[in-house]
Amino acid sequence: MSTITAEPTTAGDNTPLPNLRHLRAVEAVGRHGSIGKAALELRLSQPAVTQAVAKVEAALGRNLFERHQKGTYLARTGEVYLNRVRRFIDQCDAAFISVSNGEPGRARYLTSVQVRGLIALSASTTFSQAAHISRISTSSLHRTVRDLEALVGQPLYTSSPSGLRMTDTGANLARRLALALREMDAALDEISSLDGLEEGKVLIGALPMSGAYLIGAAIARLTERFPKARVVVTNAPYAILFNSLRNGGIDMIFGVLRRPDWDMEVTEVPLFTDPYCIVARSGHPLARQSKITQSDLLSHDWIAPGQGTPRRREYDALFEGQSQQPNMLIETSSMSTIRAILACSNRLALVSRHEIEMDEQLGLLAVLPWAPSFPPATKGISIRSNWLPTPIQHQFVDILKESVQALDKGS
Repeated sequence: MSTITAEPTTAGDNTPLPNLRHLRAVEAVGRHGSIGKAALELRLSQPAVTQAVAKVEAALGRNLFERHQKGTYLARTGEVYLNRVRRFIDQCDAAFISVSNGEPGRARYLTSVQVRGLIALSASTTFSQAAHISRISTSSLHRTVRDLEALVGQPLYTSSPSGLRMTDTGANLARRLALALREMDAALDEISSLDGLEEGKVLIGALPMSGAYLIGAAIARLTERFPKARVVVTNAPYAILFNSLRNGGIDMIFGVLRRPDWDMEVTEVPLFTDPYCIVARSGHPLARQSKITQSDLLSHDWIAPGQGTPRRREYDALFEGQSQQPNMLIETSSMSTIRAILACSNRLALVSRHEIEMDEQLGLLAVLPWAPSFPPATKGISIRSNWLPTPIQHQFVDILKESVQALDKGS
């Protein structure tokens, strides 16, 4: 199933989250291979640890351990699940270190209700809205956040006439817990894959002019191989998608690579270069010329790229130093809007070459005989540096790379 959305997905949407103390018990049993040793470490009774493991297994509907007289050993499902649980716990601990003056021990008191409540609060402007998102009553949510503030030792939000606003501490903790929660989401997908059921999901952020045909072809091939795979595509400007990637709302950004220098959490993977070109409607007077001059470009109205985009930088460079500037009363980064305006006017637009290849083949747009003086855009995927893809996500990245290789051979 392929789903197209207009807004980034919220990290942890509908992700079942077991009791965090139960998860820590499961992790300790898996590490020690012993209920007794785990109980000693956690300062719990053996029956309490046994019960914690049983509740997690019941929620999953699977056994995580194989019990023998010589100890408790991880089953295959347990190995997969524990890998994600450890990543989840490590990220929760790191989140607390970042906001509580280096005291990771406090993280062991964190509860699943607090995680869900804080993430919901960070995406809301009122407690009632956050209560609806987290499925916690408003009064319980107030109490939950107060307890979490006491645990952290700092305020997590402030109130104002326009609604609540997260403090820097609250926003940072919520973001990092949302990222941690994605590990539990991935755990369920990986467990399903053990049965040969590739039912996982891939959350993609697609930039304007990214190469919709490439993404579309890769999604089509993925869903042909794995009919139950779920793909959610979010189309938005870079700033929105970049924040969503860092918050765990999407798995990757596809398009022009433009990570800010200050960021240390995102890794860029170059896939191909995409040269710029100038396009007009099919039958445009300039399309019949063998060569385009600067005077030709200045004599026509333009659809300008949006401010702050790489294309806008190249567009501005195209006319830099000219005494005359083209008329550009229209600004947009939407290819569908550009296509519609060009179809019924003599305007020109600067776009990515591969993005309009299909329009050219269908005779909708014409590429003018002009060679850019600036380098092509480098496109690829941006991912979180510590991202561990699930099998279905790994498959998608491989298919996307195969599609790019096929593109290179065909060009």
